[in-house]
Amino acid sequence: MRKLLTFTAALVIFAPAAAFADAEFAIQAEGGVSHYNRSLSGSDLGAAYGARLSITPIQFLGIELGYLGTRNNVSGTSTTGSGGVTVPSATLSTNEGYADLRINILPGPVMPYIFGGYGLTWVSGADAFASGDHNNTLPFGAGLDFNIGAFKIGGRFQYNYLFDAISVSSNGTSAGVSKSNADFWTATLALGITFH
Repeated sequence: MRKLLTFTAALVIFAPAAAFADAEFAIQAEGGVSHYNRSLSGSDLGAAYGARLSITPIQFLGIELGYLGTRNNVSGTSTTGSGGVTVPSATLSTNEGYADLRINILPGPVMPYIFGGYGLTWVSGADAFASGDHNNTLPFGAGLDFNIGAFKIGGRFQYNYLFDAISVSSNGTSAGVSKSNADFWTATLALGITFH
């Protein structure tokens, strides 16, 4: 009986330590390209930039907190649907904060992964877009990280599904406002450091 209690106590004490032995904390900065789909698919290819903090308590599962910003030129794009308008030349900017769950498919030096979560995206863009609009967002996608010592290099594709429409105006007044359904994607490269 004493051996059984000793074994149980050792399991309770050391099992969590073993599970968290490969825990990782990483900070990455990223940059790349972005593009809008659906109603604003005529936008130019733009810039994407951001930063991510990832906490991986066990090898296969992690949590990410991130910021993603984009800037895309929109010139003469016609929105679709009822009340569609032609958007004047403008730069559409977004700032998104998000949290997601990350699943590492093959933990190791080369690590493919998938992710999905929730975010809030703020949209602005001169008179063509209602500044201060915020959109509930579903960010999801896939990536590939290379762990080289304390450094982490990777690539990532992220699709951002916007639950709310973006307010678009043809003349900067409320009379020309149309609700445009538009999502955007980003493809980025990232560089960061890890702590174990």
